[in-house]
Amino acid sequence: MKKNKSRLGFKPFVIIFILLIGLIIALQIFGASRFETILASEGEVIDGFWAKSLIIRDEKVVTAPVTGTVTLDCSEGERIPAGTKVCVIESGEIAKKMYNRQAGLISYAVDGLESSLNSSQLNQIDLKKFADYQGNYKHLLSGRKIAAGEPLYRMINNFDLYLIIPARPVQAERFRNNELIFIQENDSTEMLKARVIKVENQLEQSYIFVELDSFIPRWLNIRRVNLNIIKNIYRGIKIPRQAVFNQPAGQGVLKVTGYNKYEFEKVVILEGNEKEVIVKGIGIGEEIIINPADFNYGREG
Repeated sequence: MKKNKSRLGFKPFVIIFILLIGLIIALQIFGASRFETILASEGEVIDGFWAKSLIIRDEKVVTAPVTGTVTLDCSEGERIPAGTKVCVIESGEIAKKMYNRQAGLISYAVDGLESSLNSSQLNQIDLKKFADYQGNYKHLLSGRKIAAGEPLYRMINNFDLYLIIPARPVQAERFRNNELIFIQENDSTEMLKARVIKVENQLEQSYIFVELDSFIPRWLNIRRVNLNIIKNIYRGIKIPRQAVFNQPAGQGVLKVTGYNKYEFEKVVILEGNEKEVIVKGIGIGEEIIINPADFNYGREG
């Protein structure tokens, strides 16, 4: 009987000990689960914004001199010299051969905005109608009938290409005339060079005029393109902006120092955008908490 009593007295102690250890482990796991961390690493931060930009070209539309059935002689977007036969219009027993007068790219598609949105009249474009400038290209096909005076083909100068970029005033005021910038399309890693010509600041909407360094043939028959307008590309140790906060000791981050342990580390933001920053004060590979808002670490109110 004494042996049984000893066993009965031992069990509550074991149970309490196990529960205590379990509670400690649970608290550790729960506390650690609050951490969202990354390892500080070298990277790039792109300082830019996305905008549906308006394409402006140096182009001229040639109309049909007679009514008839047209046969096209060039490929869409082909670069041709002056004096090339571009089409034939058969009108009754007459076959009117058409030759281009200037070298460039030829297109048999028009949207009707070629004269009002032309690089030769860049300063006269009515920005109040910016939202109305929507390209709706109509393509002429070989074998179609065309009436005299209707658009026949379009010649494009492949050395001139401009964009008008809509921007919020706070974005536009950061750009200066003659500034070199980069632009990037959706799903593309290619960086296109452009230069700021002028910035038109208005009350609620501003516009940045830029000239591209090169012509983009794939934009031949479109009037608008969604682009990332890149002012700068910064390189260095990159972390999320939300990881940085202020407290009485200064600006810094929470650095993980052990299991469920962290300490405040001062940093200096060198450059950045709304989501990411380049900082000085931490090293590559250091583990940083990116949700410091969940921790009441003596920060300023």
